[in-house]
Amino acid sequence: MNVGSIRTENEAIKALVQAVVVAAKANFKERCVAVYMMGSLARGGFSELVSDIDIGIILQQPLGPGDADRVDSSRVAALAEVAAVNNSLSIFWGSVDSINRRAEGGRYPPFDRLDLIDHALLLEGKEVRSELIRPTKQELEIAGAAFALGYLGSEQRIREFLDVSLMAGKGDVYITKTVLFPARFIYLERTGKVAGNDVSYQYYLEHFQGDDAALVELAYQWRNESVPEPLDEIITPLERGLVPLYHRFIDSYVTAMNRYGEEALADQLLAWRQEIEAA
Repeated sequence: MNVGSIRTENEAIKALVQAVVVAAKANFKERCVAVYMMGSLARGGFSELVSDIDIGIILQQPLGPGDADRVDSSRVAALAEVAAVNNSLSIFWGSVDSINRRAEGGRYPPFDRLDLIDHALLLEGKEVRSELIRPTKQELEIAGAAFALGYLGSEQRIREFLDVSLMAGKGDVYITKTVLFPARFIYLERTGKVAGNDVSYQYYLEHFQGDDAALVELAYQWRNESVPEPLDEIITPLERGLVPLYHRFIDSYVTAMNRYGEEALADQLLAWRQEIEAA
């Protein structure tokens, strides 16, 4: 089991990753083709404060109706065994055919499929990434727009744009993702590549200036050092930088969605932009 190559010195995190591998092998037996380390623990830039722990499981085809429950059981068993880790644990799973969209089932959005192909580390089993089809830039951007609308464009978050103090007490993960996700999506739209926060935030600072860039720089610091207290210190940079950041992100994706003929997504993005203009 190749847990020694993951990008952390935290032994509890390594133990949790190992526990996922053991649980996946126990739950799926010979159907477990491979287990990969994904995300920032594979490509670098991991933050013990806020980063997710992302693991990919590759199964033999065909997928079965109980596979989702077995994946969740693997996750629960690992967390129960190693309770000292506070980072969120995400497991992506599927067969080669389902990841390539030739069969139904599994959980591998385009962004995470590309991360698997480009950056993952094989922890256990057979290397299969050469069999995977890379998602297109169009596929990545459409999925990114849909994800952003669902995760970042909720009514709750729109209220937080109008009154950023509502966001201030929600913790390091919530605040830093709110700021850094748009920078990552802009990096994707401009380059067609998947990158972690370490690369995308630097790209943002090199290409943009203003209150939005200042906020992105601060959020990256908060990601590694925690949001400062008293929380009043973060109110002003959020008030000044959050709306310009999202306007820049939304505008770029409205253009992309129109280019791809995704008028419904473009209209939803424009409506979202109008809702936060009052901020």
